[in-house]
Amino acid sequence: MKTLLSFLLFVSACLALVSCEETGGGGGFVPTGAILAVAEKAGSEETIKVGGLPGSVPPGSTVDVTNLDTGETETTTGAQDGSFDPTFTGNTDDEFNVLVTEDGEVVQDTVIGVTLLSDAVEENIATLGSVPADIEIRGDRAYVVNGFTNNIQIFDLNQNPPEEIGKIAVPPGSNPIEMGFLNDTRAYVANNVGQSAALVNVETRTCEILFVEAGHQGTTEPCQEVRVIAGNPFDDPSGVAIANGKVYISNDNLLTFSEPNGNGFVAVIRAENNQFVTTIQATGAGSTSIIVFGGEIFLVNAGNVTSTPDFSEFFCDTDFPPSIDIINPQTDAVTDTIPIPLSDENPLVCLPDAIATTSDGFAYTGLGLVGALLKFDLVSREVVNGTDDPIVITDTTGLNFTADVAIRDNLLFTTLFSTDQIAVVDTDTDELNPFPYIAPFPAGIRAFNPDSDLFDGVQSLAIRPGEPGVDFTGPDIFFITGISEQLGSVDSTLGLAE
Repeated sequence: MKTLLSFLLFVSACLALVSCEETGGGGGFVPTGAILAVAEKAGSEETIKVGGLPGSVPPGSTVDVTNLDTGETETTTGAQDGSFDPTFTGNTDDEFNVLVTEDGEVVQDTVIGVTLLSDAVEENIATLGSVPADIEIRGDRAYVVNGFTNNIQIFDLNQNPPEEIGKIAVPPGSNPIEMGFLNDTRAYVANNVGQSAALVNVETRTCEILFVEAGHQGTTEPCQEVRVIAGNPFDDPSGVAIANGKVYISNDNLLTFSEPNGNGFVAVIRAENNQFVTTIQATGAGSTSIIVFGGEIFLVNAGNVTSTPDFSEFFCDTDFPPSIDIINPQTDAVTDTIPIPLSDENPLVCLPDAIATTSDGFAYTGLGLVGALLKFDLVSREVVNGTDDPIVITDTTGLNFTADVAIRDNLLFTTLFSTDQIAVVDTDTDELNPFPYIAPFPAGIRAFNPDSDLFDGVQSLAIRPGEPGVDFTGPDIFFITGISEQLGSVDSTLGLAE
């Protein structure tokens, strides 16, 4: 899920520092109360929504909301699903009275303060290695893959803040970029620059086997065993998926300066004996994110972008249109392809990358240049929201990067690399900022100061499995920043879980 990651980090870092020449599973929202007042961050002229979750008031009831500090009152009617959400502009220290009446009878009369989305975010809770690329959560541990420091940091999420309990090293120059778990003990790591993959043991914290292309062995320590594979099994490995007892590693297949060297492909390793099986040729270029759904494998072919020499302008490369290949893990063959036509109307909407799917087969991908998402029906093999009509998070004309997506229940969380935010989408309706998430979570410098030349680069995120407040306490989402190289967290219950 990291198309051109190092390239984009370099460009973004240059933008952040003004000039390159000068610098060189489960739970959902679990509130204790159904009626909330919510603002993005503290202030005196902030947008405040005072609302109720579905079922909070009788449908058709009258809801009077009064700012007790200013006397301003908004009157609304309970929606069919029992929700409501009048909007105020005010001080986040204000209190609000919510009076609900039905047929003249008082149903509810309560006073509430303002809950801040910013209070749900903890930044800089641990320092990461150089160029962190991926975060995965397995059980109560988080694993952060660090590209330039060639290791995987392990954090105990039961500690507050999470405590680093160890590292797993891979060979120097590997540039690990993503990992996928075979089970609770072992995982496979795609090494983007090392032209290799590693089998690591997360309990003993060792690299057990290095699978490497002939001619690219270099230094193989500290891996205990090396398996050299003839031919071209790896060319810029980028993603990992496991299905039918086999490991599928996507390969970008790029030339110098990140230009496609033809189409991408997938390397296949049998997990039982760790023998290389075959490669599967993709139908498009820039093969990156790869996931399993419904017994099939879905491979994102991101395509390509070009730019001016100074990176001041970017262009979707029409010679390499994006697509999604469907692979049968029984036959290891591409059985179908979902084409993704580029759009003249939205010339920067391209480079689909990180992909996540709902339980009923609707998939969403982030985009490499703008703050938007694409949507697909994996069952019918159709584009639902393509480049002509993406789901817009921030903009389709200015540079941003929906670097990662993760879905739990009916909520999608996506990181916004350039604006340091984590946005929320309701996958039932594709509504952006569904109540009580009235704005993206502010998770870095630029979220609080949009005009800042510096930013953290909010990048990859992972959702902790289990139900917040029941299976664990504390935050349920953890994220990494690509520029400031820090671990952060979000409590999506807004601190209201029991």
